[in-house]
Amino acid sequence: IAVASSFGLAAALSVVLLGDESGYSATHTQRMKLAAMEGMWETHEAPADFTLVGLPDQEARENHYAIHIPYAMGLIATRSLTTEIPGINDLVQESQDRIRNGIVAYDALMTIREEREDTPQPVLDRFEAHGADLGYAFLLLKYTDDPRNATDAQIVQAADDTVPTVWPLFWAFRIMVALGFAFIGVMLFFFIRSNFGSRDYPRWALWGAVAAIPTPWIAAEMGWFVAEFGRQPWTVDGILPTAMSVSHLSMTSVALTLTGFVAFYTVLLVVEMSLMLKYIRKGPEQDVEETEIAMARHAHRLRTHDGNVPLGTPAE
Repeated sequence: IAVASSFGLAAALSVVLLGDESGYSATHTQRMKLAAMEGMWETHEAPADFTLVGLPDQEARENHYAIHIPYAMGLIATRSLTTEIPGINDLVQESQDRIRNGIVAYDALMTIREEREDTPQPVLDRFEAHGADLGYAFLLLKYTDDPRNATDAQIVQAADDTVPTVWPLFWAFRIMVALGFAFIGVMLFFFIRSNFGSRDYPRWALWGAVAAIPTPWIAAEMGWFVAEFGRQPWTVDGILPTAMSVSHLSMTSVALTLTGFVAFYTVLLVVEMSLMLKYIRKGPEQDVEETEIAMARHAHRLRTHDGNVPLGTPAE
C-alpha cells in the first residue's frame, strides 16, 4: 500500500497539473469549447468567476442556480487578472464574421480551381487574406449547396451551430475534475497512513478503495467526452467540419466490417480461454525421475567446475 499510494499520489498530482495546462492551451486554441464547458454565456470583466455548479439553459443562454468562485476562472484559464475570456454569445457573433470571410475565401477558391495558372493576382490575394476562415464557410453546406448563395438567416444558423450542447459538456467536465481531486485525497490518506502512521487502515477506507477502482476509467471517459464532444461541430477546429469528414462508405459496408472484426476476435477469445482452462485443469507436470536426473547432472557440473564435492545437494 505504501508503494501504491506513493505512485498514485504522484500520478494524481501530475494529472491535475497536466489538466490545468490543457485548459490554459484551450484558452488560445479552442475558445468555444472552454466557454461551453464553463457555461460562460457572456464575456465577463477580468478576472472571470468560475462556475462551480449550476444548471445551464441553452435556450435562454444562462445558468440557473449557479454558484461562482470569484476570480478563479480568470486565473486558471489566462493565468492573469487582466485578460478577458470571451463568452459564448460573443464567440457566436465572431463566428458570423468569420463565416462571411470564409464565403469570400470560398469564392476565390472556386475561381482558382477554374482558372488554375491563369488566376488573376487579386483573386489570389483575396484568398490569402481570408483563407484562414474557409472552414467556417463549409458550415453552410448543411443549409445550401453553395455557400456563396447563403442567406443572412443561414449564416446565423451556421454560427449557432458552433456552440456544442452545453449541459452534458458542463457536467462531464465537473465530474472529471471532482474525481481528479478525489484521487488526490484518497492517495494522500493512504500515503500518510502507510508512511507516517501506524499502517492500521479503517475497514471503511479499505472498502472505499475497492469501490474507487472503476473511477479512473470514469474520469478518463469524461475527459474523452469533453475533448471530442466539446470540439463539435469540428473535426479540426476552425478548419474541417465533422459533417465533411464523415466516411462515404455505406452503412452496410461499415456494419459488415465491424461484424467481421467482432467475430474474428471473439473466436480468438474463445480459443484462448479454452486453452487456458484446459492447462489450468491439467496442472503442472511432475516427473520425479527426470527431475532427479537433472539434479544429478547439475551436481556433477558443480564438481567438475570447482573440483570439489558440494556441501550438499537436494538429492542428499
